[in-house]
Amino acid sequence: MDNTNTNFSLPVDFKWGVSTSSYQIEGGNFNSDWYSWEKYKGYIEAGDACRSYEKYKEDIEILKRLKVNSYRFSIEWSRIEPEEGKWDLEVLNHYKDLIKSLKDNNIEPFVTLFHESLPIWVSKIGGFENKKIIKIFQRYTDFVVENLGSEVTFWITINEPFIYALMGYLSGEYPPGKRSIIKYLKVEHNLQIAHIRAYIGIKDIYKKFNWGRSRVSVAKNNVDYLPLDWISKFYIMLKRYFTNYSYLDKTRKYMDFIGLNYYFHEEDKFKLSIHNFLFKSIPNDKLEKQDVLGWDIYPQGIYNIMKQTYKRYNKDIFILENGISDTSDLNRIKYIEDHLVYIKKAIEEGIPVKGYFYWSLIDNYEWKYGFDAKFGFSYMDNNGNRIMKESGKKFADIVQSI
Repeated sequence: MDNTNTNFSLPVDFKWGVSTSSYQIEGGNFNSDWYSWEKYKGYIEAGDACRSYEKYKEDIEILKRLKVNSYRFSIEWSRIEPEEGKWDLEVLNHYKDLIKSLKDNNIEPFVTLFHESLPIWVSKIGGFENKKIIKIFQRYTDFVVENLGSEVTFWITINEPFIYALMGYLSGEYPPGKRSIIKYLKVEHNLQIAHIRAYIGIKDIYKKFNWGRSRVSVAKNNVDYLPLDWISKFYIMLKRYFTNYSYLDKTRKYMDFIGLNYYFHEEDKFKLSIHNFLFKSIPNDKLEKQDVLGWDIYPQGIYNIMKQTYKRYNKDIFILENGISDTSDLNRIKYIEDHLVYIKKAIEEGIPVKGYFYWSLIDNYEWKYGFDAKFGFSYMDNNGNRIMKESGKKFADIVQSI
């Protein structure tokens, strides 16, 4: 297959978009647990980030130049409910205006309710480790959806639930920095129930107000695994289940589509070593790497996970995140084209892939990596102006050519 071919001929209703999250671009989210975590860990601080809370109309101008018809962003819970039960109506009106501005420019909003960042007051009562979070999250969801839902069709309740639980409760790298398999399992369970309750609540609200059809899912990060020997196949089957499917299996009846984030490819080999727990992830030196982060670039992986996911769940698929850390901006378009070739292949084989969202609109705050990882189609200069990169211009050409 010629991975440089840009004649993709995707469906006319295909959703072309980019994705962001509020904490990573808005700036000034001082009521978030991540704001406290940065100080505690000594991480680079998000601070003003990309100043997108104030400059969202300039972000929309970049979206227009990219020629996309969709934009995935998140509501900052810590901003809209800075104290329990106290809603900031000025913030609510901000998000209303953001959505209205998108709609006025024929850009479909895909709204994420929880993308990594919790209000400090929620964190203090145990966050998703406390089963009270289920009712609290449902109340928050109901408030946001009742006020914004008349202009929104697509809702993402939770971004990357597995990664959130893993990083916060097993590896301890993200807040609250715990390392406990029992707490991890409790958090993943609460994330499942929180999504289910939110899903049901959204459907009830749309029915109550006669708003028509809503489409609700999560954004699930799935990893493409490759076993390098026969015994590793069993290990991969187990790891694939817990990483990719355990959450979706328990919530599948409450998904209108499957939202997939794809970044990672991993190759594993059996190795008798206590330090590696019998199996070892083997770096593939033949694969290109993302700069700064060093993640493997393996476009076929997006095809593999789409095929596996559709076979298991038989639902529409949206790629809600896929992107490359590329400081030079020289490899970004090839990266995208190579992945789009496999998306086209999946569609030709009957897999209903309905959209592709690149991460990200703008170089933003990348959690523990600070601002070093450059994923954006644009960047912010010292005066806060948005500057389109060459890759953004070329991506617009791809979108227009189809």
